[in-house]
Order: sequence, then C-alpha cells, then structure tokens
Amino acid sequence: MLLAFLVLVALSWAAYIELRYQRLARSFRALMLGRAGADLESVLLDHVGRMGQAEQTIGAVLQRLQNLETKQPSQVQHVGLVRFNPFQDKGGDQSFVIALLDGHTDGVVISCLHSRVDLKLYAKAIIGGQSMISLTPEEREAIARAMKPKM
Repeated sequence: MLLAFLVLVALSWAAYIELRYQRLARSFRALMLGRAGADLESVLLDHVGRMGQAEQTIGAVLQRLQNLETKQPSQVQHVGLVRFNPFQDKGGDQSFVIALLDGHTDGVVISCLHSRVDLKLYAKAIIGGQSMISLTPEEREAIARAMKPKM
C-alpha cells in the first residue's frame, strides 16, 4: 500500500514537472521565434548594430555641438535698434541706428540719416562695447539696447 502511494506521488510529481516543462518550452519557442518570425539572436544582433550606429550619430552630433559652441561667441548675439528724426521740423522717424554685437561685445554700429534729398550711412567699429570714434546719443542708446538682458 505504501509502495502504491509513493508510486502515485511520483507519477503526480512527474506529471506536474512535465506540464511545467511544456509551458517553459512553449515560452522559449515563442521567444526564439519572435513576433515577425525573427529569432532572438537576429533581433539582438540587429539591435546591437543599431546601437553602434546610434553611438556614431551621437558622436557626430556632439562634435558639431562643440564646433558651434566654439564659434558661438563670435556670432551676432546682441542687436539694438533706435529710430529717430535728426531734423526737428522735417519728415518722420526714417533715420535709424542699429548695433550688431557678438558675445564679446565686439561688432559694429551703423547709422543711417535719411533726409528728403539724400541718405547718409555711417559705420563705426565697436570693441568691448566701446568705440574709438565718438558716438552720438542714438548710437550709445542702440548699444545699450543691444546689451540689455532679454527676458
């Protein structure tokens, strides 16, 4: 009787192990075949290849970013514009001054004086926010507007 009971327990245990094995084997086959019929190895190799391409792309983007950061202080970053009327009794605010400065506050201030008969254009170099040539009040205001922090 005891022997029959042990055989029954052993058969039950074997059936349980077989059932678990079948489930595991089915899961493994599904994993290896994948959804699109590709096996796990080819999916992983494809993924590794795409990761290598992504690393190369990121490296190229970082290099371009470093180049831009190096050049950025030399680009025009500050612009100030002042419109005015140099002739009190004639015309409107057709004349203007524009200041174009880089990150080092170097650049140019351009003045345009408009009258009924002609147009005069002047440019003055700006180094460190200052000019070697005397500036008009409008030119100083254009530089101040250019340097004013943007919100």
